[in-house]
Amino acid sequence: MNRLIGFPILASMAVSLLVSCNEGKILEEIPLDFYSPENSYTRPEHYESAITYIYDKTRNVFYNNDDKKGFSLISGSDYLRDARNDGSFSMGDYRLLTPSSAQPDYWWRQLYGIISASNVIIDRIGDAEYTDETARTQMIAEARFFRGFSYRALACLFGGVPLIVHEVTTPRRDFVRASREATFQQAANDLRFAAENLPEKKDVKAVGRLNRSAGYHFLAEVYLALEKFDSAAMAASIVIEDPAFGLMKTRFGNRKSDPGNPWWDLFQMGNQNLAENTEAIWVAQIEPDDGRQGVGNYKIERICGCVYWQLKDPDGVDGFIGPTTQNGGRGAGYLGPTSYWVDELWRSDWDNDQRNQEPNMIRDFVYDNPKSKYYGKKVSENKGTNYDTKYYCYPFQSKITQRGDHPAYLYASEEDMKIGLLTSSAMKTYHDQYFARLAETYLIRAEAYFRDGYPDLAADDINEVRQRVGARPISAGDVTIDYILDERLRELSFEEPRILTLGRLGLVYDRVSRYNDYIEGQTISEYNNLYPIPYSEIERNTEAVLEQNPGYE
Repeated sequence: MNRLIGFPILASMAVSLLVSCNEGKILEEIPLDFYSPENSYTRPEHYESAITYIYDKTRNVFYNNDDKKGFSLISGSDYLRDARNDGSFSMGDYRLLTPSSAQPDYWWRQLYGIISASNVIIDRIGDAEYTDETARTQMIAEARFFRGFSYRALACLFGGVPLIVHEVTTPRRDFVRASREATFQQAANDLRFAAENLPEKKDVKAVGRLNRSAGYHFLAEVYLALEKFDSAAMAASIVIEDPAFGLMKTRFGNRKSDPGNPWWDLFQMGNQNLAENTEAIWVAQIEPDDGRQGVGNYKIERICGCVYWQLKDPDGVDGFIGPTTQNGGRGAGYLGPTSYWVDELWRSDWDNDQRNQEPNMIRDFVYDNPKSKYYGKKVSENKGTNYDTKYYCYPFQSKITQRGDHPAYLYASEEDMKIGLLTSSAMKTYHDQYFARLAETYLIRAEAYFRDGYPDLAADDINEVRQRVGARPISAGDVTIDYILDERLRELSFEEPRILTLGRLGLVYDRVSRYNDYIEGQTISEYNNLYPIPYSEIERNTEAVLEQNPGYE
């Protein structure tokens, strides 16, 4: 954990000068000719830079290009499996999840990095030159949101962790773990302060910036973890009853004239930040990058899309001209869906649920190579020589790609653009991503109602989500935790960090062992409900015992 200690905002803020006078009194000098912690956090603009760093870091931690670590919160779950079985993802085999694995180390370091940066703001802003106390309080609220957001994730992944609520200015090797409940309580304290002090949606300065409803949304989820179900329902209700928010039930946005429906519109490029999109609560800002800006994009198209474009026809001839925008881009087949997600999840309402229909679900492909005798024919009815449903040809929801709308720089020529043929660089998802949207808030409140003994109210909330997509309503007798988790999959696949949700409920082992019929389900053990504490953190914590989670000793 020592590597997380320091001044994380600006690399140049590394020097703090202390000198002694003849009387032996320690004097603090404020350097004026270079950046230091003492002169870099004195004015509001300094804190704007600091909070911008945290927004940027949080986005990059959750939406990035790292094949192995960045996608570990959806891989090895009840709906996604390692489609290659080549060791690309350690979550493909739970026996490989150890205290030395990359995934727990990544999430530990990154989440504590956000906490560290937040603590700097919280501790130092009291001495800053603010003339507007409301602005100061809102800055603290943003920083406390990110701290609470991070402790929430740590508690879901690791259980109880060390609670660091002040800036650490000297190396420490004496960290001890708080309880899981205390960790969630810290998250609740921070998120409650954030929710009570962040601005309303209409008063937010810029797209992607936090509003009070984001605070209440995640506070409601943390209250579920604390089994404060009434409080969870009330926090979620504040969001749901806010007139600034509502489920999108009419066509909107940049492609509203294209075939589709409001659910499809939610995921089209440029629609996430529109004022008319009343479903968006908090949106991660992801700008298209042709590789020259160094920003990077979210590589979920590559990771979760299948490799249809390499399919052969029954004669062994290339069935496709290559990866095309109309077919969903250039998937590489790292994470494919489980059989449960492909079939059973949708079976009860297969023909009505729009989330299981075109253009939201891509289930079949049509050969498009004019040189193939099977040109224009369905792959499913004319299976080729290398056809399989494990890697080459499996269903996925179109929200992971920019189907029909890839950026222009991903075509090698105007001719390629006319036929939709993409370059090898086309592998990312270029639209902004939802950290939180209102449909999930309804499902959070549904869980709160159900666990508090009100299945009728839970069914009402679930039906709000289902009826928007044309799915049949359910009754109170249908509601179970499994049903709520299934509805979250239908609505939030490829959006929610699924391992956090299952970890919060202690159901990683239960759901993966039951519904992942691949190596993940075969190798998972009950102790995998939690990640191991990284061995490197235990090793360097020499002045106290940082206890390991059971099963990983």
